[in-house]
Amino acid sequence: MPSVSRVFLACVLCLLGCLGSVAASAPAPQPWAAMGHISFRNHADPVISGAMAMAQDRDGFLWLGTQMGLLRWDGQRMRRHVADPGKADAMPDNYVLSLHIAANGTLWIGTSAAGLVRYDPVHDAFVRMPRLRNVRVSALADDGAGGLWVGTGASLERVAADGKVYAAATHSGTGPTFADTGVDQLRRDRHGGLWVGTRRGLWYGRTAEAPLQRVGLAAPGGREPAISAIVEDHAGRLWIGTRVHGAFVIPSPGAKPVAVVESPSGGTLDGERVFSIVEKSDGVMWLGMEAGGIIEVDVATARTQRIRHRPDIPDTLRDDDPMAMLRTRDGQVFVSTVDALSQHDPRPQGVITIRTLPGVDKLSVPALLARPDGQVWMGLTAGAIARVDPVAGMIGTISVARRPGGAGLPKGSILALANGPHNTVFVGTQQGLYMVDGDGSGVRRIAIPERPAEAPVYALAARAGVVWVGGLDGIWAIGAADSHAPKLLRHEDSALGDRRVTAILPMPDGDVWVGTRAGLARVKGAGPGAEVMPTSAVDPTRLPNGYITSLHADAHGRLWVTNFSAGVAVLLRTDADGRRWFRRFTTTEGLPANGVSAMVDDGAGGLWFSTDIGMAGLDTTTFAIRRVGSADGANIAAFWTAAGVRDTRGNLVFGGLNGASVLRPGRLDTARGTPPLVATQLSLGAREMPAWSFNRHGAPVRPLAITPAQRERGLSVEFAALDFGLAAERRYAYRLDGFDPDWIDTDPTIRRANYTNLPPGDYTLRMRSTLADGSGAVATGFPVHVEPAWHEQTLVRMLEGALAVAAVALLMRGRTSLLRKRQLELETLVEARTSELRAIQARLETMAYADALTGLPNRRLFNDELRRMAAQSERDGEPFGLLLIDLDKFKAVNDSLGHDAGDALLVSAARRLPDAVRATDKVVRLGGDEFAVLLAARVDGAAIAEVSERIVAAMAQPVLYKSHSLQISASVGAAIFLPRASDVDTIYKAADVALYRTKQAGRNGWTLAGTR
Repeated sequence: MPSVSRVFLACVLCLLGCLGSVAASAPAPQPWAAMGHISFRNHADPVISGAMAMAQDRDGFLWLGTQMGLLRWDGQRMRRHVADPGKADAMPDNYVLSLHIAANGTLWIGTSAAGLVRYDPVHDAFVRMPRLRNVRVSALADDGAGGLWVGTGASLERVAADGKVYAAATHSGTGPTFADTGVDQLRRDRHGGLWVGTRRGLWYGRTAEAPLQRVGLAAPGGREPAISAIVEDHAGRLWIGTRVHGAFVIPSPGAKPVAVVESPSGGTLDGERVFSIVEKSDGVMWLGMEAGGIIEVDVATARTQRIRHRPDIPDTLRDDDPMAMLRTRDGQVFVSTVDALSQHDPRPQGVITIRTLPGVDKLSVPALLARPDGQVWMGLTAGAIARVDPVAGMIGTISVARRPGGAGLPKGSILALANGPHNTVFVGTQQGLYMVDGDGSGVRRIAIPERPAEAPVYALAARAGVVWVGGLDGIWAIGAADSHAPKLLRHEDSALGDRRVTAILPMPDGDVWVGTRAGLARVKGAGPGAEVMPTSAVDPTRLPNGYITSLHADAHGRLWVTNFSAGVAVLLRTDADGRRWFRRFTTTEGLPANGVSAMVDDGAGGLWFSTDIGMAGLDTTTFAIRRVGSADGANIAAFWTAAGVRDTRGNLVFGGLNGASVLRPGRLDTARGTPPLVATQLSLGAREMPAWSFNRHGAPVRPLAITPAQRERGLSVEFAALDFGLAAERRYAYRLDGFDPDWIDTDPTIRRANYTNLPPGDYTLRMRSTLADGSGAVATGFPVHVEPAWHEQTLVRMLEGALAVAAVALLMRGRTSLLRKRQLELETLVEARTSELRAIQARLETMAYADALTGLPNRRLFNDELRRMAAQSERDGEPFGLLLIDLDKFKAVNDSLGHDAGDALLVSAARRLPDAVRATDKVVRLGGDEFAVLLAARVDGAAIAEVSERIVAAMAQPVLYKSHSLQISASVGAAIFLPRASDVDTIYKAADVALYRTKQAGRNGWTLAGTR
């Protein structure tokens, strides 16, 4: 009997032969590609989930047929059509089973209980078609002659171009009738043949007139399987999904169906239900499985992989029931599941996201190292090191010691890596310096003379036989020749300006650039001490102050510096007086964010950065910046500082808090089409009217006529660029030519042009959309004619003028005496009204700055007070403190006991917090379960600790609510504002990061910003 592996190999080779490809013709594996994560953007609105069918119309709208109605989606906003018994032109049934866009652009809808329906876009109405033999319309397909094939619960019928309904020919009773099975799937292939899927097998007719013949699928047990999906791919292969027996493929016309098998062996596809099928990209098929996620089939290699929901990864498939899938014209793939509409863009090739590695529980990568043998070592927060080959994948893991003092690495994050002599690697950890052999063996601690063995190592660099080690205690230089008894060559501490070392860059001349959490220093190769670079928050020719995350010297000898809050700076020159001249790059110059985590040289004159919002590249010759975002495949949301490296193949790898991004600069440019810009909704005189006629469909658009009665209620036009891949990055503006002097920007999520009481005349409403960087511009528009009212006619205006002159002469005489009489009355009235307005203003100001539930100051007052305290601190030179407070387990109380219980907790917290802080401190509610405390000037770490401990203790006391005793706790993040070294954004971000770290550490505590 052959082994399981031989049987599997035979199945794979059989499938390869049937698909018309051989393994030898498959493209060479791309580095990192096999480890790439398939990312989804999940639209979690429950209304747009659970679609049974999807289609994209000529304009570009996405239509979804659900059990709760028909939906039209433009990428951000959804419009829902539901049944209304009182309207003849409404949807007759909410349960939609099938959708089809005919060759002439008509949208056809198959319902569960109301037969076939046609959408009329001109009138935004639904037309019920002639009665069919069965009301359940589950499948639709073009007939090639302007008509439609219709599969129902009991028949196959044809609706001709003239609207008449014909039963499918049975050819003297020899053909199938489908009365007992119904028709669930229809597909007209490129040769004009019709494929019919039923619950008792598959049928095929070569032409519309030819008899249908059964197509045997050879399912286990000898019975023909129920057909659930039929799709033809770009090469003419036919893919068939079944309800119980997996999927089959027919490689070419006349060929026998072949079962699709999973690889490697052990898959269960042949016994599962296929919900849906779509060609994700040319030669790559997705099979949507019931409760089984998606099976991806690569036709060229016959390899498959399962794509499933992962609750620990945010950008996975939302759930494992892909009931319907659609590939749009711009290449986006939409997957409708029970809980969401998931969107995947298969086109980006420039960035590969890695979310998981075999044997690694959580891929969080604070350190990276490119090895001479082509491997990339990833230092993990779990204390281990993953050894990865970009082509072969995971090589192995250097693990944490199982017991204290045993062989292996210590617990805690790997913070830095550096190549050492004789095929060794230096490893900086939270518990000291280690050395590892290049094959991953021989882990040993390196004791630096005069330095505690377990002191953390945050930065490493090796050059010319010297290893430079940075920690919270300055920089240390040791000889690397004898790692068992290293010699201490140098230690610099206070001379650096800040002893907390974050980045190290040894130079060819023997000097060493040292980045710290406060700035930059240059350690001379000879002699003690260091040159500390002057910093400035406002002078653009100086180095910005703050946390230095990485350093790099380019081919021109210029030093590049990245900052955790102030972008990128380059040292351009040093003048005769020794003054260092820098140039800065921030969001103003095109960076996606000023928080830059790591920098990597691509070896071709470009520098690439990981930031708080995506990645970016900078040409060191032209200084042009290219942003890299989600449309390029960049899906990592947060990166570690200094975690970046270029592998031996030229790929750039950045370490993130939840994975790693592999940037391939040469593959970033993806050709993208121009999306249509369309009017999505139009309201005139407070009444909604169809917008379809005002979009350009190859013919001139007639003017929108506005009557005098309508213009008083106003005109409102919503519009959208149907760019599903970049919907969140689109910006919008509009202008009414002849009325608006300039373009008016809109909220990107509410793209609406509004006008009321327009003067009579002829105008043109213009709408436009661009990407955030100004590229990808699209525009549209239509004419608008505002009709004059009877009193705005020319003759009427002339008569009005004459009467007005006469009336003025009569009125002027009486007006003078009347004004004198009224003057005294008005003065009295104005005085009373002024007093009333002052009282109202005082009440409004109180409401504007107070939280309605707790009575505490709100976020608006907090922002004003934070800016005031920062300005005062800059003038007086005195620091102040900020605490951010979250109530732990608040959502659980809200969900289990209701919002009244949650409100009781918030009110209790609002009463306890002022008692826990000092009289001079200010407590505010930011919103939800978030509070903040502004600590008066002259605070230090001891004051922060005292107040934070009191807050944590106060919040831990139980709260009585009805018959319940609610036990919660609080997490606190603290930061200190240092004059001339901070700004309001910096202190808020530092406190927020500290709060995040408190939550990571288990909540019910506090953290002061300033430790990693």
